[in-house]
Amino acid sequence: MKNQLLVFFCLIGIGALAQVDLMQPSNFTPAEIEKTECITDADRQDVRQAIAENKRQILSKNPNAFQNRGGSPLFVLPIRAKAEFDDYGYYIINNQVDHDLTPNGSLLDYECNERTYDWATGNHEGTDYVLWPYPWKRMQEEVMKVIAAAPGTIIDKRDGNFDLNCDNNGNPNWNGIVVEHSDGSQAWYWHFKDGAITSKGIGDTVESGEYLGAAGSSGSSTIPHLHFEVYDANGNLIDPYEGPCNDMNASSWWADQPDYFVPEINHLSTHNSPNFDSECGVVENTYEALNFEPGEDIVFRIFYRDIRTDDDTQIVIKKPDGSILYDFMFTSPWPNYTGAYAEWIFPTDNTWPDGVYTATALYYGTMYETIFGINTNLGVEEITTTKINIYPNPASESVFIESDTAIEKVELYDVSGRRVLQLFSNKLKMEVKTETLQNGLYLALITSEGKTISQKIIKK
Repeated sequence: MKNQLLVFFCLIGIGALAQVDLMQPSNFTPAEIEKTECITDADRQDVRQAIAENKRQILSKNPNAFQNRGGSPLFVLPIRAKAEFDDYGYYIINNQVDHDLTPNGSLLDYECNERTYDWATGNHEGTDYVLWPYPWKRMQEEVMKVIAAAPGTIIDKRDGNFDLNCDNNGNPNWNGIVVEHSDGSQAWYWHFKDGAITSKGIGDTVESGEYLGAAGSSGSSTIPHLHFEVYDANGNLIDPYEGPCNDMNASSWWADQPDYFVPEINHLSTHNSPNFDSECGVVENTYEALNFEPGEDIVFRIFYRDIRTDDDTQIVIKKPDGSILYDFMFTSPWPNYTGAYAEWIFPTDNTWPDGVYTATALYYGTMYETIFGINTNLGVEEITTTKINIYPNPASESVFIESDTAIEKVELYDVSGRRVLQLFSNKLKMEVKTETLQNGLYLALITSEGKTISQKIIKK
């Protein structure tokens, strides 16, 4: 282990913290949840009045529209990643329903913790699924697709409102959908990205899992996310999550209730700068890089979902020949956070051999992996105007590479930097056979219009 190895810590929405020793991390800052009004009671009443009028209009055309009554629905998760998303994770759950109705600092979620917030006169009434990391970049890429948690009828739909808001200030101009289910209960889906909403309209039906929109930051919002709020047939707020501190409803409304604590790594990557863009509403420059020259610093980041005090991450960096450069255990000094990242800086010199290096992180029994190179062709000039889709990824027998311009060449490299496949084409779509490859991480160099982009492919 090298003494000059540095580590930094940062929380979601918080700037970089002070430099600390690798084995003795310290100087962390908790995320302060703003205690401001999400939406006024008067605005909520306006929404309910609009819904009532919409339902009257629906019934005037279809008197049987709301007659299929039954038990409460069982939900699927109201979000999914876009089809071509190939990273480890894309969201955290930052706020739950507040079950302590005493406002102004009395917090209680369904698991008897404080993963929620309130303000001077009210309480948070839904579940927030937040894009993480790089929320503004991933919002523009429409990484988080909002889907119907259960079948039902659209009874309100709003679009065309500004979607880069940065204040939780009661702004009622949200984009989103409200769906009424067969038992009369309702699900409110808020804060959509402008223009990324279903073409279906008020009165149309949707099926479970059907696309509704993409996460944004419209209305009273500080970050791109989905706010998911549920009411029973009598108009009472419920929390679909069953737990010891939920007395709003007797049982879970999930077909398979998601876990409360989900310790995962959403993303790990190497960068050519310690800068971290955090300006609200601005698409982040990630400063990610794959290739470095001796003498340059390699900035290595791990983005966590749900990390707690004393959680361990084993980090191993291997040289191109497979020998170990670094092998150390990072033990978190933080309290419980729904989203956080850790950052290490590896200073390189001419003793670092040329080739492709592997960086792995073992967290809660799951291995996460990325690669970088010293004096390699990784990180070559990227195609900035061409859209590349790779699917399925991870792949088993084959992977398809699709582009809106002709693909000229595909080269596949393993983590040792050895080229294992080379294909030439002049088509918009290519099939790459992977059935004979060993399981693991590969780097695909895709050439189109004389430029090359590098993408990771996982063979399973």
